[in-house]
Amino acid sequence: MSDALGADLVSGSIDASLAEIDTRSRDSERPSQGDIVVGPFAVLDLATSNAALPQTAPVDANAGPPLDGPLEDGISVVSPSLSQESIAYMNDLLQWSDIFSLDPQMHSATLSATFDLGDWLPLESSQIPTLEPNVTSEVSSATDQTAAYMSVEQDSIRMMTSQPTVIDPNPPDVLADAHFLLRHFQDHVISRMMAIPLEQKSPWKILNVPSAVVTYSDMTFLGSQSISHARLANLYCLLACSALHLAVDPSMTPDSTERWRPLAEYAYHVAKDHMQMSLKHETQEPKKAKYKDQLMAICALTEFAILSGHQQDARCYLIDAERLLRLRGLSKVRISQKARLLHHLYTWLRIVGESTYALHDYTPSDSFMDALKHRFRYQKAEATQPVDRNSRLDDFLRLDRRPADSDLNIDEPKDTEIGLYDIHLQDSRKYPATLYSQIYGVSETWLSLVSQTTRLANVMETFRVARESRQKPSFEAWETLHRRSARLESMVCSLNVRPDGSTCNSTDTPSKSHECLLQALNAALVIFFYRRIRQVHPAILEGQVDRVISALSEFDVALSDANLTGPGTVWPLFIAGCEATTPDRRKSISSLLDKGEARCGFSAYQTIRDVMKQVWDKQDAHMARSRGEPFPTWLDIVKQKQVWPILA
Repeated sequence: MSDALGADLVSGSIDASLAEIDTRSRDSERPSQGDIVVGPFAVLDLATSNAALPQTAPVDANAGPPLDGPLEDGISVVSPSLSQESIAYMNDLLQWSDIFSLDPQMHSATLSATFDLGDWLPLESSQIPTLEPNVTSEVSSATDQTAAYMSVEQDSIRMMTSQPTVIDPNPPDVLADAHFLLRHFQDHVISRMMAIPLEQKSPWKILNVPSAVVTYSDMTFLGSQSISHARLANLYCLLACSALHLAVDPSMTPDSTERWRPLAEYAYHVAKDHMQMSLKHETQEPKKAKYKDQLMAICALTEFAILSGHQQDARCYLIDAERLLRLRGLSKVRISQKARLLHHLYTWLRIVGESTYALHDYTPSDSFMDALKHRFRYQKAEATQPVDRNSRLDDFLRLDRRPADSDLNIDEPKDTEIGLYDIHLQDSRKYPATLYSQIYGVSETWLSLVSQTTRLANVMETFRVARESRQKPSFEAWETLHRRSARLESMVCSLNVRPDGSTCNSTDTPSKSHECLLQALNAALVIFFYRRIRQVHPAILEGQVDRVISALSEFDVALSDANLTGPGTVWPLFIAGCEATTPDRRKSISSLLDKGEARCGFSAYQTIRDVMKQVWDKQDAHMARSRGEPFPTWLDIVKQKQVWPILA
């Protein structure tokens, strides 16, 4: 009965159904007789003489949820229905008990299996849920594991479930502007979302836009009744991204914000509701949506969350994109080219996003300490084991043990089996069939070194916390971590100084702007390594900071000369800017930041500005005291303020 009632709701939302009733009651052209009926709810019209019992009316499958409150300081006001079941909330998000036909009383505990310390060096290993639903006798232990994993994410990011519900009785007509918004997204928004301005088609033009156009035509003049929630989520999210850009673009008229901001917020919440419904009802038969439609939509939602500064939503989208990818993508016998494009898109968003995510709980778990003390030894038998396509969800808090760090040899080839399923690029060897050069203009090697630096830094931070808490990690573990950091340092610096430092696999000659941004990315990677792994004083990094500033300045000139929109990724600007200690360097960084913001105006620029200003203030105060205390860095600020600068 509950399922039947829920199926009759507008977009599965009680609030949306009540809002629809409210809208109809205000309609002056509504027939004078007859009750207002929406799903299980109805309003009795006392003006009529016939007070018959209401009959259930059909539900408009394309109707969206009510408009939630405006964005305030990057935090959206979320209705109770969204906070209970929306994709943006990890605990209830994917309804995995429905997907696997499990006992709902077991919840996500059944997705966790006993952690095998012989396979990994785990950091908070007991907090990593798996996708294998075959746990029977260890439900109690698995429940604690999953609860611990979820609590880490919830403690590090403020959730929004306590916000009041705000219902707009007159929601904007998103589809009325769909034609204009889709064209604007293709012509103006995509180029500002990509890391490097390239002439090649991006996954957004190859996949998302054509799908959105077909969905829009099916909804309007074709009148199709079989549109999946996944396709609807992609359409509404692209409309939201386009409207958001119109609202924040400095070149637009002053009234643009007033017009487009409410539409962007409304379209985003419609997309989020459709995505939640898709993951709940379309991940298995009988109404199974296409895998690429679901992953396409969740990547689009991630992009909107990044552009609009919804750090809570972005974190949850990335985690659930990985769940979906492992459940439906890596389990396929053959991975299609379109699926690979989406996998590359997810990998970029996840790795670059993780590089600035410092809100983990680095307190070592008992299993982590056990691995450090007794079982941190590589077993040769592991080398012959096949690639695990359905491995545990990854929180970038553990290291895979490999013989002699052979995966760090960037000049050796990576076989197809490893290349296709290494979604977080833990292996930095070259993969000939990679697509990162074509999509983003950067090499897979560069991205893999960012990934491995982030992962190693997280593990070493937990090792440091363990030592400070007077626990006794093994010397063998420390020696292994030190050896890996030395090897990784060699790879990072070699990539920066070699003539073909981009290691780009593209046969085309890169443009001037492309070359400049690659130089900035390589220099910023060196800064990133020495900040996260070595924790050096900023004075040691001045040369690399100057190199980033020079490369980005040339990049800005090249963009203007080539009439390209850009502005390209702001990752190197943030990484280098937080290490600038002199007025001249800070002035140059601020100038580049102003120029980038003037080209698009997305929220990431204001986040960077706020974090860097606080870093600079604390650094100036530190140098004035000169007491030999640890030098303040951006990591200290983001942890203190609970901020996640998402620069993907």
